[in-house]
Amino acid sequence: MKTPLKSLPRTSLIMVLILGSLVNIARAETRPDLTGRVLELDGTPLAKATIFVYSARPKQGTSNLCPYCYADCRKQARSDANGEFKIESLDPTLSFRLLVVAGGHESQFVTRVDPTNGTPEVVLKPLTEEALQSPLRIKGLVIDEAGQPVPGTVISPEGVGFGSSCRWGGNDDVVEPLAVAGDDGRFVLFCKTNAIDAIYAVAEGRGVAKQWVTFKPGGDYLVRLPAGVTLTGRILRDGQPLADIQVAANTKDRICGNYIDCDPVATDAAGRFQMLNVPPGREFLVCAKMNSLHGLGTLPDKLITTGASATVQDLGELAIQPAYTVSGRIVLSDGQSTPPDTRLFLGRENVADSLETKLEADGRFEFKGVPAGTVSLSLRVPGYQLSHQNSSFDWLAGRIQGCVSGDVANLNLLLEPGTWQPTSSDNRPANAEENPAEKPLRGVKL
Repeated sequence: MKTPLKSLPRTSLIMVLILGSLVNIARAETRPDLTGRVLELDGTPLAKATIFVYSARPKQGTSNLCPYCYADCRKQARSDANGEFKIESLDPTLSFRLLVVAGGHESQFVTRVDPTNGTPEVVLKPLTEEALQSPLRIKGLVIDEAGQPVPGTVISPEGVGFGSSCRWGGNDDVVEPLAVAGDDGRFVLFCKTNAIDAIYAVAEGRGVAKQWVTFKPGGDYLVRLPAGVTLTGRILRDGQPLADIQVAANTKDRICGNYIDCDPVATDAAGRFQMLNVPPGREFLVCAKMNSLHGLGTLPDKLITTGASATVQDLGELAIQPAYTVSGRIVLSDGQSTPPDTRLFLGRENVADSLETKLEADGRFEFKGVPAGTVSLSLRVPGYQLSHQNSSFDWLAGRIQGCVSGDVANLNLLLEPGTWQPTSSDNRPANAEENPAEKPLRGVKL
């Protein structure tokens, strides 16, 4: 028989509540592994299928982070001889969409996957000979600089050309989202319409540098990927090394079809990092991820030009400098409270680096460790849009954008009923800032 809480002594009741809170915290901090199986149509195990965490979304509340931008969306696994796979350490607050790809089979999405609830089982259909000979298919062979196949290379379509126009992103309706090279380096990618004139994709494989490639439906291609450059360096704070700092790099050129980012790497106990297979002969910005510095400061972005493939480029000792705090409050013009679990997103202008935080019950927020420079703030509240009354409102993108050069306190951002719609530069709203990114980060006076 259970003892009612109200009948427990006060000290015992306090201990029960404390222990319950600790259990809940432990559960919240646990990052579960996702396991599953991939099968043939007849139920036999399918080995060497690649399972991608393709996109994610919060189970509760809203977020302005794009579904493909969560850190877990970089993860993947391969099925073993029993068709089983495991993707380790996923965020339990997110729901995931998986993409399963295997040579000689149709790819398949698996939606609403919860890593804390059950094991998905995926059945893939084999490709027909008719599909392999279709004029909508693209065949290719991926090799390295030595002419050896690069198995497991992922071909990711990013842009699709239709005559004189091009659409970037959101093309799953007209082309397969991914293709994966087999053990022999060969891949097949399928278009879903004959209206496509060109596919602009990123090829990414193990031990080689990322590279943009262009395909036309019905063609056969040889994709040769360079080894790339190895970037090294050491991160210090007050002369002392910092471990577990995430170092990232992306091209200075952010134009679609040219932009490339590199997976972050962590510093070791001596503060050293080593980033492999960076594309050669490109201008890159190297940065330290804000969320890995935990308020210790910031690493000023370092602009470099990578050298020849298969060389090592030492960036030397990089010193951490002071960072700033951006804090304030989200206010709804009709006096309503912001919905629970609403997330506010802060992104940096020139590098692939961002922070996200949940608003407090009264709409307050705080970001620590923000470097000097231009940042943007965005959020999604159903039925509301950022008001033009916010001084730093970017009316072309529907977000807040401005420069940080010190601590920013009491940043009040006003939301009003409505839905933001893109506006052309010919129809700039009255009193709207022309270039908010070049001016101090500001909101509204309440």
